[in-house]
Amino acid sequence: MWDLNRLRIWRAVVATGSVVDAARSLNYTSATVSQHITTLQKAVGVPLYRRSGRGIEITDLGKRLAEESADVFTGLNRLDTLVESFRTVNRPRMRIAAFTSFNAGLLPGIIEPVALEHPDMRFDIQLNEPAKVRRSHCTIEIRSEVPQDDEVHLPGMTRTVLFDDDYRVVVSDRHRFARLESIPFKDLEDQRWVDYDLWAGPTSKVVDLACAAAGFEPRTFAASEDEFAALALVASNLAITVLPRLSSAQLRPGLRAVGLADPTPVRRVVMHVREREAHLPHVRSFVAATEAVVADYLAR
Repeated sequence: MWDLNRLRIWRAVVATGSVVDAARSLNYTSATVSQHITTLQKAVGVPLYRRSGRGIEITDLGKRLAEESADVFTGLNRLDTLVESFRTVNRPRMRIAAFTSFNAGLLPGIIEPVALEHPDMRFDIQLNEPAKVRRSHCTIEIRSEVPQDDEVHLPGMTRTVLFDDDYRVVVSDRHRFARLESIPFKDLEDQRWVDYDLWAGPTSKVVDLACAAAGFEPRTFAASEDEFAALALVASNLAITVLPRLSSAQLRPGLRAVGLADPTPVRRVVMHVREREAHLPHVRSFVAATEAVVADYLAR
């Protein structure tokens, strides 16, 4: 009696309230959808809908049928997941831990050639900042460091410096700094700041050291662990913030990144590769792609 495809189509009709809209969402023709729900109604033997002008009116049974059938499709999804878990048990997997701006700005360009070369590869991408503990069992860890601090070497992993990322002050395009190419760091002393790193990680420690070198403490106007919220305040010309170049590479409209000097804050971006997996073809591909993408980024 039950044809699952017809039942799926019926649920789409009830969800949209329209044969035309259901057809559009399913990428079917309206005639095909009409044929399927007519056949379903005949199989049920009780009205699921009535014609109403140029549309249809769903009956109470029609609504209940759509609601109760949700469990059917939930069960089917569980079966699909079960089968997929056994089918992909030997599927190669690469676990990567990195910070947000690296994941957003550079990681897609790194993964693209690796995925082309290894089409069955699954990528598990984690955040390792602002976490206080290191992620476990990662093949690759991309971290930011404070250049003035001692080098960090993770057990069982090889450390490689990728690049030094200089900082910029981000301001509203209405701010007086917006017309400048670069300003002395000291000029930020009388500005209201937005602190976007409440976790006091390496990224903000670099800024703290620059403030100390310039002889002042920042005037914190607001603090937010949400970078989007922080930048919204900056765009409103309520305050300024200081971000690494990678984080300020693609700013929303209304914002401007201005260079800093005397001192120029810099964070170091490093890559850690798990030694026992470094010989694997997909890991070698990832390392090579990272080097290429970083070279392109530095050349911009």
